[in-house]
Amino acid sequence: MKMKKRIKQGVAALALMLAVPAMTYQSIQAATGIETDKSCSVEIQVDGDFAELKTLDIAVNFYKVADVEETGAYTALDGFQDLGLDKVNSETTAQKWEEIAGQAADLIRVQNANPTETAVIEEGTGMVRDLDTGMYLVEAQQVQSSEYTYSFTPYLVSLPNNYYSSSGDDTWVYDVTAGLKPEQELRYGSIQINKTLDVYNATLGGASFIFSVEAVKDGETVYSDVVSLVFDGPGTKSVEVGNIPAGAQVTVTEVYSGSSYQIVGDNVE
Repeated sequence: MKMKKRIKQGVAALALMLAVPAMTYQSIQAATGIETDKSCSVEIQVDGDFAELKTLDIAVNFYKVADVEETGAYTALDGFQDLGLDKVNSETTAQKWEEIAGQAADLIRVQNANPTETAVIEEGTGMVRDLDTGMYLVEAQQVQSSEYTYSFTPYLVSLPNNYYSSSGDDTWVYDVTAGLKPEQELRYGSIQINKTLDVYNATLGGASFIFSVEAVKDGETVYSDVVSLVFDGPGTKSVEVGNIPAGAQVTVTEVYSGSSYQIVGDNVE
């Protein structure tokens, strides 16, 4: 009998792949002042072509790191003064904003800070309302499907915002749309091979058995190796084979059973 096993999940790949989200950063120079007592909202949309993300719920945390004045100048909240938000202006680059966002995320972890607000993205979109004006770190939590891990970069969003750099319009926007750009990382799992030796020939000493492990995914071989089990008496022994891509079809073949032992049943599973 030939049995193929599908690896559904196991040890998740934890490597975090960061990407720039679809977000326009504001110019602090505008024709009119900011209404600092006005309520704001952010609609979060998932970018990219990973269709299965629309089947997963993604928790997104908002952490307020600074107040904003009517002029557009920022005043960092306690614990975030080192971000240098009082020095940003219309010339601050996207790369610099990324660096500041990374620093803010580090500070939040060190302080074990609670989010100001949390949203849940369902079917690729989510909304958080009734936010005060100011600067927020937006941090989406890593999510997993049966075969993949999805990660998102943290980034900063200003409420309100404007799109002067892209449209030439310096009107303050209090209901902002922002994006999450996911990075996909393959998950890995493992299988366990069990071997039972009913009778042991003590005169020949240790008994070795060798197994070939082949994994195929989407028509391509993604894993190939051999493992062995050594017996010094009758009984059952096991060996775990890891680092197999999730979703792969795995075939295990007993390719060597020694000269004095005979396989009972098929040698392939």
